[in-house]
Formats: sequence, structure tokens, C-alpha cells
Amino acid sequence: MHPFRSRTQLLTVGLLRKPHGHYIGKDFTLGETKIMNWIGPFTIVEVLDKCLDDSFPRAPEGEGVYVISQKCWRGKPTKECIPLYVGSNTGKTKRFRTRIGDLIADVFGFFGEETGHHSGGISLHRWCRQENLNPKNLYIGWLQGCNCVRCSENSIYDLLKPIWNLKRPQRCRDHKS
Repeated sequence: MHPFRSRTQLLTVGLLRKPHGHYIGKDFTLGETKIMNWIGPFTIVEVLDKCLDDSFPRAPEGEGVYVISQKCWRGKPTKECIPLYVGSNTGKTKRFRTRIGDLIADVFGFFGEETGHHSGGISLHRWCRQENLNPKNLYIGWLQGCNCVRCSENSIYDLLKPIWNLKRPQRCRDHKS
């Protein structure tokens, strides 16, 4: 079965692969060619260790979709990387990078009984404790260049079926994903 069988799925179809995770693919939802960049994956400790290195890729401030996985992946994430969580910025805000920061804070346990920044980070923290797995060894990568973040997040969620998303991402109001 072809992994891109649905017309609404928004992942690359492998028309052309460029170095460092850059792909040119077809956005089937909107019917136009678009460069979609998968950046990463990196271990969370690598992202933290390289925070002062200007040559290290940073998540965009605005729109994007991120994947947290237990294992490394090449090119784009697949089920083999054990996808744990898929997310994006909430609403149409320029908070994508901040959202990843919220997740990282909570995955390391920086939340209280009644406070927290990110439900996915809290769920991942509890899972890491249960599995005796240091969250610094999880992988993170993000997709840039999507026409619609909400459609992209839903497509990636449907394709990867991440373990720790407690609920499905909100559907797109504009494209009925």
C-alpha cells in the first residue's frame, strides 16, 4: 500500500531530495508544488548544547510542525522511529519556537501539580519516568514550509499515529482536513 494514498495527506512524495532533509513535494490539499523542509532530527540534548551556536538550525518563530520520537530518522519521520508526539503552534500565532521551548521545559519536569506549559511535554515526562529514559535522548525534528500548519499537523498525525498525543489535533477550519 502506498503511504501517500490519501488526497489530504501533506507529506512529501519524494519527487526530489536535497541534502539535509529538504524535499520538494506536492501539497495534494492545495494542489501546488511547495518546498517542504524537514529539519533534524536532533537529540534534545544536542538542541540544548548548541543553543549558542548560530550555525545550528533553529525552529522557526512562526509556522511549523514538530515530531518527537524515540529513535532517529533520516529524511522524514516514519513509524519506525517510534513517533511519540506531533505538535505545532496553537492558533495562528508566531509561537512555534516558544511552543517547542514549552515542551522541552515540561518534558524535563518543570511543571507543578496545577501548572504546566505543554500537555505533550507533561505526558512525555511521565512516560520517560516510567521507562527510566532520560528525555535528553529523545529526538526532535520539524517541518517548515507548509502551506497550512493545521492540515500538515493532521496529515503527519494520521500517518505516524504518535503514542503520546492524548487527543487528535484540531481539524483545519479552512481546508476541512
